Amino acid sequence: MLLHRLLFGVARKVAADPRVRAKAVDVFEREVKPRATAAWAETKPKLDAARDDIKKAAATIDPRTDPAGFAGELKRRLVKKRRPDGDC
Repeated sequence: MLLHRLLFGVARKVAADPRVRAKAVDVFEREVKPRATAAWAETKPKLDAARDDIKKAAATIDPRTDPAGFAGELKRRLVKKRRPDGDC
């Protein structure tokens, strides 16, 4: 318990230090934000494609009335994407 209080007290003091805050902002702007932006740019098209696949599967089989059929349709589409030649 004493160690817990000590660590949180130190963390509070460090967080209140303007130099540490400025360094944190600098590191975020120089290192974290560009990596996050690049990762999002790489991931967004994949998420959009997955969303479109789910919408198309839902248009084929209604997930509210036939959830198992919907899951099967999604699985079929996933397998088809992974193996475009049709071999299962």
